[in-house]
Amino acid sequence: MQQECLSNSIMTSRRDLTTAIRRVRFVVVAVASSLMGACAALPTDAPVVEQLDTETGTTVTRLGKPVEVYRESFLQEPTGRFAFIAPFETNLMGKRELFVWLAVPIEPVADSVPVIEVNGSALTLGAPGRSADFATLHKSPYKIPTPWSAMYYFKVDDAIVARLAEATDIAIRVVELGKSGPIKTLFAVKLEADTRLKEFVSR
Repeated sequence: MQQECLSNSIMTSRRDLTTAIRRVRFVVVAVASSLMGACAALPTDAPVVEQLDTETGTTVTRLGKPVEVYRESFLQEPTGRFAFIAPFETNLMGKRELFVWLAVPIEPVADSVPVIEVNGSALTLGAPGRSADFATLHKSPYKIPTPWSAMYYFKVDDAIVARLAEATDIAIRVVELGKSGPIKTLFAVKLEADTRLKEFVSR
């Protein structure tokens, strides 16, 4: 009789354990789904957003969309008419760093570095990195329709970002490879009512 009671007790304990495990799994799946839903609902068209680079554990604060800068000379191919520029901040275990990201739809002359002008004056920038790992990231913080563009990552300080926030005009001067040799190309934009850069600084 005691053995039968013990057997029933063991079976009941196993059923209770199995039920508890199922409940824990359900809760975990529900929480994961909720988090994924929250990430999917992130308003990437907001002026400033945060995202996590899951490969490096780095939190990135960036514009919802980068600023488009227009090629001054006519180009028949539409995808080559726009460059993109935007700041972003990384936070890895409390260490914060600022960057200016630039994407230009050109084949650049070797060792040439774009010149970024704000309100007619060139920014003083250090040597750029050419890939996302320069900013301790797995991939670019910005998605653009021309991922083949030449990309540059400039590490900057607060003063440079503040100058960008004051910009009414932004120009990018580059030297690209043309059919007959190097060509100086200008991209420019008037920001007017675009307040995204100001909102990034005041975040």
